[in-house]
Amino acid sequence: MVVLACSLAGAQGPESYAVPHLFALPTATTARGFGMGGVSSCLPDIGFPNPAFAGMLSAAQGGLRLSLTDFDGGMNLTGTQAWYAFPVGTDQGMQVLGLWLDSDRGGVATPLGPVPGEIEEQDAAVHYGRRISKAWLLGVGVAPLMKTEVNLYSPVDGSVLMHTDSEAQLGARLGALYQFAPEGFAGFVFDWYTEDVNFVGPTAPGGAQFDFTSTEWALGVSARLDERVVAAAEWMDLESEDGALRSHTDGLHLGVEFAATPQVDVRLGSNDGQLSLGAGGRLDGWVVNYTFMKDWNDDAIGASFGSSDTHMIEAGRYW
Repeated sequence: MVVLACSLAGAQGPESYAVPHLFALPTATTARGFGMGGVSSCLPDIGFPNPAFAGMLSAAQGGLRLSLTDFDGGMNLTGTQAWYAFPVGTDQGMQVLGLWLDSDRGGVATPLGPVPGEIEEQDAAVHYGRRISKAWLLGVGVAPLMKTEVNLYSPVDGSVLMHTDSEAQLGARLGALYQFAPEGFAGFVFDWYTEDVNFVGPTAPGGAQFDFTSTEWALGVSARLDERVVAAAEWMDLESEDGALRSHTDGLHLGVEFAATPQVDVRLGSNDGQLSLGAGGRLDGWVVNYTFMKDWNDDAIGASFGSSDTHMIEAGRYW
């Protein structure tokens, strides 16, 4: 019964490697961006998923973000992201960033009951951006490290019932920005990379190898509506495919930020229909942000992991 349950849970076994991507660098943004619904392509901040923003750097800046996600199924997921960005000349700059994601051994739902599971990912990337005109900025990024691992275990003796791991081989991130106002941006981000995936499970006890091609794109716009309000909207799409094997998720990100005082902002967002809330403050070059998100990536993994609450805390500094 345990093997059957794991087989049913792993009906999309090889594609399970993409689950950590939903919480890691391919879709990551700052705590401010997550508080405004997960916006990543068009929102200027102390960190930036869109490498084109590096073309606006006039001084160094960096930050550290910690996220804690508690699933009803019993799994707890921890993500740590750090970055440092700096100008390298007039109208050009670079950003280096890394992310480590791991979980405890929590429950993954199957048709015959919960099975213990773990997920893990390590990422590192380098971004370069440049302003090419008064209105346009372009950027490119590469990720020399992107490794994932997903395991399901026997609830009887703890042995591995299903294992999936992957490592990115070739690819890049491209970013573009159109600055239509001093604080107004239309942004586009596109990822393309290949991944070697290894899978061992009930449907492939001897192991199997796959070559997945993954793409991710986001298109959005952000703007200051008045002295106290910033709004943003974005569509994001993430897909991994190897022949008939395919995993896909997409969603609409909406958010608004209100300046409660000159140093304190509050935020409200919708991440693919799920609530996000946030607040942040600034003082003497320091920035601190907090975000709460309900049911992060619920459409993609809610049936297997249950509903969730995510808390994020972030600290950063401008030099």
